[in-house]
Amino acid sequence: MSMTLRRRSFLQLAGTCLVTATAPFSATLIAAVPSTTRISFPQGVASGDPTDSSVILWTRAEPLQAGNVELVLQVSLNDDFESVVAEQTLIALQTEDYTVRAHVKGLNAGQHYFYRFVAKAGGESRRGRTMTAPSADSEQPVNLAFASCQNFELGYFGAWRRMVTEDSARPADEQIQFVLHLGDFVYERYQNQVVEGDRVIRDFPAYPDGSKAETGSRTWARTLADYRHLYKTYLSDPDLQDARARWPFICTWDDHEFTNNSFQHFSTYDDVIKPELQRKQDANKAWFEFIPAHVEDDTDNLQIYRDLRWGMLDLFLTDLRSYRSAPPVPSGLIEELGLAAIPLELIDICDAGRNYNGGQAPELLPFGDGTTANPALAREPASLFGTTQKQWFRDKLGSSDAHWKVWGNSLPALPMRLDLSSIPLQGLDDSALSQDSWSGFPGEYRELMQFLESEQIGPLVSLSGDHHCQSAGTLVLDQSEPDSPPVAVDFNVTGISSTPMHTYVWHSASGGSSPTFMDMVKCELEGKPVNTFNMTMTQGSLAAIAYANSGWETLSDWLGPNHANPGLSYIDSDSNGYGLASFSLQQCSVQLVTIVPPTQPTGPDGSAIQHVANFSLPHWSKNQRPQLQGPEFSGKPPFPWDKNQS
Repeated sequence: MSMTLRRRSFLQLAGTCLVTATAPFSATLIAAVPSTTRISFPQGVASGDPTDSSVILWTRAEPLQAGNVELVLQVSLNDDFESVVAEQTLIALQTEDYTVRAHVKGLNAGQHYFYRFVAKAGGESRRGRTMTAPSADSEQPVNLAFASCQNFELGYFGAWRRMVTEDSARPADEQIQFVLHLGDFVYERYQNQVVEGDRVIRDFPAYPDGSKAETGSRTWARTLADYRHLYKTYLSDPDLQDARARWPFICTWDDHEFTNNSFQHFSTYDDVIKPELQRKQDANKAWFEFIPAHVEDDTDNLQIYRDLRWGMLDLFLTDLRSYRSAPPVPSGLIEELGLAAIPLELIDICDAGRNYNGGQAPELLPFGDGTTANPALAREPASLFGTTQKQWFRDKLGSSDAHWKVWGNSLPALPMRLDLSSIPLQGLDDSALSQDSWSGFPGEYRELMQFLESEQIGPLVSLSGDHHCQSAGTLVLDQSEPDSPPVAVDFNVTGISSTPMHTYVWHSASGGSSPTFMDMVKCELEGKPVNTFNMTMTQGSLAAIAYANSGWETLSDWLGPNHANPGLSYIDSDSNGYGLASFSLQQCSVQLVTIVPPTQPTGPDGSAIQHVANFSLPHWSKNQRPQLQGPEFSGKPPFPWDKNQS
């Protein structure tokens, strides 16, 4: 079936799925239908993208025998469903893998609702709870959770269970109102054995189709059936199911909903850029079927960037995969130049393309023997947003009258760079850990920050994911200038279960021949391993090397900070967990919650909390600058912040 027909069939179905207020529910409506086939709901229920008068409700109804499934959706003011305020008959189509969504309208602002799906052939879903947004003029605090990167095979989802447990014990006015999921809801590949330092905790059931790597052990989704299999497997997890049943989710995606380090419809496995349009469309289709979001089912071009209002804040969700440029530094160039990392100057040259140095881009790169041609000489400047989305984002920011502006940003905007030039006698260049995030697109970063500054956009808080670490800091006007002023703030949340950043960095360091780089990542003092990478990122490479070789805290403090990472004030690189944020008229409070490694099944309370980094951010007006305060810790802090505790 063509994509046009898929879209048309969805729109025809959507006409039957709009839920409006009706008379009280009649039990005889369902009882009168013969129960010939019992229906199950193995992936639970979910809600998403609430407004002050509507919400998307979702389930998947699985029959014992193939065929469309007729359901009745009920929405109630209480969990016993004695006060049903809306109901509607829905059809779960076999062609949509029996997933169904309903856009429920006409609801009251700032109200909890309960919902369930009842199959006319017999069977009932679990009961879900959702919440509508407060009205735009509400001054009540906004409480949200934010999360990212949940890999099924690499860990258990006990972070979700802990989030539910902690939230249930809070007073009602302090409870989470919605969850912001920043991407990598699923991972398109699995290996079922340890590779590149990854842990393997749970076996992933084989894909219906799947593609196997020519080398190595990884298998990845390649068909619509495979991507559907991904979501059904992940949503079989009871902890994730309970979280989706308790709170409305507002989701964007990152790369693994399609393919690792993707851009547009291209995959980049083994550093080979390959167009995979059908695979991208299949990934989009599965995301739409299993993620309740107020977007239109156009798998040719599924536009998921959007904005929502929640009381005193405007929430802007961006898509930093579907419209981005190819990686600025081409694959293989670092090896060709004989470099150990990606120099910031090389990123600047390749990112700016023909516009570098005011239109005077070099024909030859100033690296190696100086004879390598500049591959970006004729290229336009690179972009993460793409032209249309960038203008949309600027327009939305400029027209917002919200007290707070929150950016659902799948990639960290904080700098994650190594100040290698600080190491004496080595002749090394300051370098980026990766060019896949904002660090690889410095031109568009500066353009955005200059826009925030010149237009006096005011209090913008970025909540980001992807990097498998907890981090926080201010977003400065120009990250190439150590004393550049701050204009916004970014809180980067670690993965729910994915392998922490530190594991990957240590695998890379220990696989090389440089003891110096190993000291920058981990050392052993008094018989105990110490994660020096946190120090490297905040205090600098030389500080971490000095500490690893001397254990002298005063010396390492004196040698910092890392001049390549202006604004970065905190990182916990060996972590799993989640984030909590609360916005009031006076301030934003953020907790970055680190749990114990999710390598074991948890009890009814979920994963234990290892420590919490607490931050406060007073509200600032358009002519002021953000003043981030923290971290202050509950529990034992990670190194090097534990040095200050007795």
